[in-house]
Amino acid sequence: MAYSLRRAPQNTKEIQAATRIAKIINEDMGLNLEAVGYHLVRNHPPIVWHRLEVLALTAGEEHDKLMSDYLGEQHVGSLFG
Repeated sequence: MAYSLRRAPQNTKEIQAATRIAKIINEDMGLNLEAVGYHLVRNHPPIVWHRLEVLALTAGEEHDKLMSDYLGEQHVGSLFG
């Protein structure tokens, strides 16, 4: 379940998918993510990695927004840029 100060927690299919993906990625910290990416591209249709790319870009943007809200705009540029 996602937690937010602005609204009550919900259990949408997107939240469930994000939870499953996070669990898979974090269950074995020794997992070679570069090898997983290699096999995704070699063994699955391009739509799979295109969708993962959208997921990663969106996650990066949301991370930047959270850090900007948390640290302030002047600090985010010095940390990440």
